[in-house]
Amino acid sequence: MRYEIDGEVVTFYLNNPKRDDPDTRRFSFSGTGLTPAQITPMLDATVDWRRGTSLNTQDASTRRVEDLFNGFRAIGMSWPTHSQDWTLFLLHFFQWYFTNTESGFRTHTRTKIWRSALVPWLDYLKDAEIIPLDVIVPRVKNKNLASLAGGEKDLLGQGRRLITDPAVPAQKLLIDVSFGMADSDYLDTIEERCRHLVNVIKEVCLQHWRGAMQDAETGRRLAAQVSDDMIDRAQAEGRCGELLKLRCSTFIKYASPTHPKGIAWALAWVRYSLNRGSTWDCVSTSTMRQSPFFNMKAFLGLKNNYSVLDGLTVLNTEQWENVTGPARFYRFAGLLSALDAAAACALLTIEHPQFTSESLQDAVLLNVRGKPRLLVTDNSERAVLMIDKPRAGMLKSAALSELAQQIVQDIIHSTVPAREVLKRAGDKRWRYLFLGALNDNSTSRVGFLSVLNVLPTLLHGGTKNMLSLPRLYPLLTQNNLKSGTLDFRRLRNTLGVLKWFETGSILEMSRTLGNTHKVALKNYLPAALLHAWNTRIIRRFQNTLIVLAAHEEPYLLEVTDFSNLSDLQHFIAQLILDYPANTSPLADEVQRRLRGASPSPSATSSFAPGFLNVRLSPKSLAYLYAFRDLALKTLTTQQQDKVDVLSGLSPRQFIEMAKLLTHAAENTELHPALRDSLDVTQLIETHGKALALKGEIEVQFSKLALKREWRQS
Repeated sequence: MRYEIDGEVVTFYLNNPKRDDPDTRRFSFSGTGLTPAQITPMLDATVDWRRGTSLNTQDASTRRVEDLFNGFRAIGMSWPTHSQDWTLFLLHFFQWYFTNTESGFRTHTRTKIWRSALVPWLDYLKDAEIIPLDVIVPRVKNKNLASLAGGEKDLLGQGRRLITDPAVPAQKLLIDVSFGMADSDYLDTIEERCRHLVNVIKEVCLQHWRGAMQDAETGRRLAAQVSDDMIDRAQAEGRCGELLKLRCSTFIKYASPTHPKGIAWALAWVRYSLNRGSTWDCVSTSTMRQSPFFNMKAFLGLKNNYSVLDGLTVLNTEQWENVTGPARFYRFAGLLSALDAAAACALLTIEHPQFTSESLQDAVLLNVRGKPRLLVTDNSERAVLMIDKPRAGMLKSAALSELAQQIVQDIIHSTVPAREVLKRAGDKRWRYLFLGALNDNSTSRVGFLSVLNVLPTLLHGGTKNMLSLPRLYPLLTQNNLKSGTLDFRRLRNTLGVLKWFETGSILEMSRTLGNTHKVALKNYLPAALLHAWNTRIIRRFQNTLIVLAAHEEPYLLEVTDFSNLSDLQHFIAQLILDYPANTSPLADEVQRRLRGASPSPSATSSFAPGFLNVRLSPKSLAYLYAFRDLALKTLTTQQQDKVDVLSGLSPRQFIEMAKLLTHAAENTELHPALRDSLDVTQLIETHGKALALKGEIEVQFSKLALKREWRQS
């Protein structure tokens, strides 16, 4: 990060790891009364403060400089020289910042920026002796009430605003709480809805990704019709077309859409250029138009597109119409698009929620020291992917699932040509995972090789003209997965909640999300789900008291939260089942006043499948190891696979579990990051203690015997 002053304009040059040229930010200080000599020490301190930080942090710091310039311009004061002048200026600046109407920010946003950005910056200027040390920087406190919808942590399908339909009766509460449902049914409904939406997203993204890979393979077969020798020979002879007789004899270039093998020549030219290119625009549309194999108006208008691709793509007609000409061509050329990367990011997030969308977009195959971030495990069938998580300041790793490993392999295979081009060009972006061709027609860089910018709008469709997943797959919109209800953040939050449903453990949820126990408890589960659950408990208890007080009154239905008599009767039946007699004073009142009502068939409790939680200890692990050895010695293969009727378990399951734990504890080739994530250190300690106890348990097992005796009573 550096800056230059030209006249009354300050230009900041921000380091962008994904671009060769730095990003620039220009701010004018004309009309402020400030001179370059006055602001230079302040700019030097700001650059020193933010040197080496991320692009977003650098950009935020430049915005604070702009705020200071606007403050001087609005207040009309000159550069302060004494403590009293600085104190007076900061008070006026503080008042102006919260009252001006130019920024358009809400008070909450201004408070957040002042506390998190402006105050630390001004304090640093004090440390750098730009501002006198005895000057007090104004502070502001912001007391937030707990958000009813969980603040920034929404789930899939949940929007910011409640949109009511006049045809539907107004709901009395902010959230949909059904008091008549049993507790297990209520949680099952939420879990079922969340899991359904995740499956819809996975189905759509998987369909899109596999379709893109299939079209790319079709393009490779078409390009194989034209070899590199044919292209070299055509260039050497200066013969990049041929005379064909259509309506009349016309010279048609080989890569022209009207040529019988035009698409094959065009795709082969892309392969040829990628193998030999050394610039990031080697296969762009502008380079194609300059090539002797293409028309000067390639991809300009419908007539200059390859209509033969209409019958080759796996997309249906409606989907294919939403894809523009260059995007169609690069899809068959095997170059990833931002939409493809968005689908892959969503799938990788579903498979491994510990990876955030930001960390996936910035994922690299090699770090700056050349160390690989994708490691192969000891059995050569799984891979461990390590990704930086900037906000947490650490490296996250995960043993990829079968689907995730296949997707990563597809990405690497598809990005090899672009990666080699950027490497030959000396472009530092070649290490990134998601490389592809830009195909946004709003820019002049269509077809340029670069790191793909994966935006949330690609998932939910920000604008009508933007190519997004909902435009191609209406299934998302049919399930209310659209703008305001679908993004990478909501997807990851929902996956964390589903893990809580599966295990009932905040600790397991935090491990799944790659966060600490405190972060998961504060920011993920309670805000989105526990508030609704707690609200339901409170409202249910209130209605219980109302039913007990007015159970014989004709206005009982009107004073409760139920819209019909059937729901009220169902709720009363649930109260009788949930409050058995002699368990509490409230239960006695429920049984005494409401027992006359017979529970409806729908109110009877049903046993839902539960979760088995095993607490690992040296003794339990020793029993498991002893049982494994005994079963392998005494039981046949058929007996090991025989399932017990009552428990639904077989000895084989315990044998395999013992093998898995033994392998994890005794394997010395596990990567350190994977070892930490699996808590192998504690497992090894428990494993050692279990082996010491196993001999004693085996002696006890050897004394076990089954006898069949007849006794006469």
